[in-house]
Amino acid sequence: MARALLALMTMLLPLLAGSPADAVPLPSKARWHADVRQAMQGSIPYLEARAARDGGRLAIVLDIDNTSLATEYDWPRPVRPTLRFARHADRLGMGVFFVTGRHRGTLANPRRELRRAGYEVTGMCGRGRGESLVHSKRRCRRQIAAKGWTIVANVGNHRSDLVGGDYERGFRLPSYGGRLS
Repeated sequence: MARALLALMTMLLPLLAGSPADAVPLPSKARWHADVRQAMQGSIPYLEARAARDGGRLAIVLDIDNTSLATEYDWPRPVRPTLRFARHADRLGMGVFFVTGRHRGTLANPRRELRRAGYEVTGMCGRGRGESLVHSKRRCRRQIAAKGWTIVANVGNHRSDLVGGDYERGFRLPSYGGRLS
């Protein structure tokens, strides 16, 4: 009986304690800012060079949470390097699209939040009911391209933001092993 109880506790203890990743705190706000700046390094010169090369309908795609808006660290303020990037793209005549994992029916509030934070919003695309995150983000980029836009840059903080292509260059911000939404 004691052995059975010990075996049961051994199996349940990890479930009750949570995963090791849950125990690791997120980095400080200052560290996150430094990591975001590092990830976006070279992004403005890239936009300028890309705009000079081709005068077609160029666009950038941005994720929202912890990419465009500091959801975890400074809600509802903008992520400054991303905002500078988006504003520069807009000044160059590029479209600024937001592709998010948020569901389609909930995009009115994020659109307002993005505009209040200083972003121009050419368009937004969200996830459909029952659609996986990877599939929805790729579908959204394909829809933007189908409207005649060339996506020259895609910025996000998760692998799902950058899977599948349909853009020329990706900039991946930190997610700290998926702990940052």
